[in-house]
Amino acid sequence: MKNIKIAAQIKRVKGTDETEALKATVPMNLIFEKDFDAKRLNEELRKFEDKYLKLVDSLKTISRLIKDRQRKGKVILYWMIGDEIYEFAKENKNSALFLENPLTHLVRDTGMSERMISRCKKFRLRYSNIKEIDLSRTFDSYIKTFEQSYVSAKKRG
Repeated sequence: MKNIKIAAQIKRVKGTDETEALKATVPMNLIFEKDFDAKRLNEELRKFEDKYLKLVDSLKTISRLIKDRQRKGKVILYWMIGDEIYEFAKENKNSALFLENPLTHLVRDTGMSERMISRCKKFRLRYSNIKEIDLSRTFDSYIKTFEQSYVSAKKRG
């Protein structure tokens, strides 16, 4: 397992008490590798899983805050979603494990749409410094600046 990158997946599993949990998994063929190290792999899986669960919890919390219609300056919350995803990817860049199909996993585990996650990631990449965000603008107005054919959900009906 020296200096290799391993595609991990996050799967929903049922415990003995029938509760569901998210678990990080890797392909079974790893155990047949010449330099397989079960202890190291388990440590890496546990760290990776903890980081992913923290990301999912954070995104769910931010998403709930966005749904509060009275909240002012929501545009920062969309940036924060993108930032959380960006930081997760950055933290795992040098890890032995990487998330295979991150968008698919995040959609399933956060309840957010693929489109929303993608837009938040683009927003964060386009505006790397939170100080660049104008609180008086809406997220929709920012999306219009980087998506030419954007139509808000309100206008689509």
